[in-house]
Amino acid sequence: MSTTAPQTSFIRRLEDWFARIIGGFIGILLGLMVIIVFSNVIARYFLNSSLAWSEELSRFMLIWLAFLGSILAYIKNEHLGLDLLIFLPKRTAMIIRIVANLLALVALGVLLWGGWAITAHTMETGWTSPALSIPYGIVYLVVPFSAVMLLLQGVLKLTELVRAFAIEIKGEH
Repeated sequence: MSTTAPQTSFIRRLEDWFARIIGGFIGILLGLMVIIVFSNVIARYFLNSSLAWSEELSRFMLIWLAFLGSILAYIKNEHLGLDLLIFLPKRTAMIIRIVANLLALVALGVLLWGGWAITAHTMETGWTSPALSIPYGIVYLVVPFSAVMLLLQGVLKLTELVRAFAIEIKGEH
């Protein structure tokens, strides 16, 4: 029996737990966003007045929804992709998947660096939103957070691909 099986199952359970937490948070954000936007529509239609803060808050919530949703999609392998690899030999397809994951990790590293830089800069300058006076650093904090979570998931996926490739190579010899 392999010593990595309990570790892998623990990681998968942790991943599932995290996906449920993120999914629940996304659901709450989406529900609140619908309520806020609907309330603003009702206020405009019936009271001829709008909630000044609703557009800004719903925009910030949409930013968080998009980034948190990308984490959830990556965990569940639901990102858009091309199935061109099915026409290639198995080994070639595996190598291309490994290279693609390495490139994704590089891109996520750039996202982390840029996200951290803009978050730190906006926190240092004290830049706040006009209607809510929320520091933009809090809004942008989702970028480095998501990048870290996506990097961790990417490393897990890359490890699985490399492990499968090693098994494939051993199976031929």
